[in-house]
Amino acid sequence: MCIIIDANLASEIFRDTLNENYVSIIYWLFSRDGIMIHGGKLSVELYRIGCASRSIKVLQQAGHAINIDNTTVCLEEQNINNLNICVSDDPHIIALARVSGARTLCSHDNDLHVDFKNKNLIDKPRGSIYQDRSHAILLRHTPGCQHRM
Repeated sequence: MCIIIDANLASEIFRDTLNENYVSIIYWLFSRDGIMIHGGKLSVELYRIGCASRSIKVLQQAGHAINIDNTTVCLEEQNINNLNICVSDDPHIIALARVSGARTLCSHDNDLHVDFKNKNLIDKPRGSIYQDRSHAILLRHTPGCQHRM
């Protein structure tokens, strides 16, 4: 699947010294067919992190990072806010998953995990959470992923 990387982990994932829990993500994105999805508020957050910004630019040039249109993400975020069921303060990430088809999230935000796994917010297929190297099996594409290479 395409992956969404939350800003709270971007500096750990894209740092110069590889973290063993995220080597699989780096390998999948830079050496295989992985695709990172970003857009809207998440893009703004990620571009504030130097190592993430540099990596995203390289990934975009290689076709391994997709920036989803800000207007599309913002409209979906408003729809989610109107549902009034999010536990987290990250409806922009739920919106990004819904409009892009990305169903794997890498984040340490437990409230966001609850939202990402909520069938009323993300379904067909359901969301998955990548936390550490034991979750490397989640780094694959499925029919719901609209941005496969």
